[in-house]
Amino acid sequence: MRRPRYQRLLAVIALAAVLVLPGACRTSPPPSPPATLPETAPAAVQEVPLGGDSAELLDLLDAAERAVAEDRLTTPANHNAFDYYLKAERLAPAHARIRAGFERIVERYLALAQQAVQYQRWANARLMLDRATIVDAEHPGIEPMRRQIRLLASARRLTLALDQSAVRGRKPASAAKLVTFGRPARQANARVTIRAANDADGRWIYQHLSNAPGTRRIRASMEIGLPPLVTIVLLPTADESGTEATPGG
Repeated sequence: MRRPRYQRLLAVIALAAVLVLPGACRTSPPPSPPATLPETAPAAVQEVPLGGDSAELLDLLDAAERAVAEDRLTTPANHNAFDYYLKAERLAPAHARIRAGFERIVERYLALAQQAVQYQRWANARLMLDRATIVDAEHPGIEPMRRQIRLLASARRLTLALDQSAVRGRKPASAAKLVTFGRPARQANARVTIRAANDADGRWIYQHLSNAPGTRRIRASMEIGLPPLVTIVLLPTADESGTEATPGG
């Protein structure tokens, strides 16, 4: 039995559709994942010194401060704090650490001069001031120290050495010596230093010095040490030195 003509036509159309679109019934493959870009290395961070100071400047400042701590203030040549600060100043003329460094050098020289004064090493004291002047001739502490050295170097000194056992035993003979010795200690230009083994001995010595004739109070400083000793420094008067004697020393 033959199929009607229209049925045969429909079968031919269906077959043609299958031949023309072979992938029409297939599932599409999943989309490929998007390509990832390669990771880039982080940019190098450049270290910048605090305050914008260069490495050369910081090295010079560190070297200068080490030299100050070691008392290499203006010597030896090319290896001292002053030279390092001068080199740093050429790089940063108004830097605060440089100004403070010059100040530290001068203050240290003034302290060394004062130590020399205590031991009556006048030449060394003057040398310390001369070196301080090289660093900062306008420093306000230099001229007062220079005047003090000039006065003390030309002062007259009187000393009374005492026997420690006599002081400890509060002997009348030692007390009588102190009364006699105390006369010049009453002068206005007198500076007195008492050295004793302890505070009680020092007060006993001062008490008998103060029994000397006169009404002016004796100005005395005290130091612990042996043997017992009283030193009277008579500073030059205005007539003797041409300038008024200053207190201290």
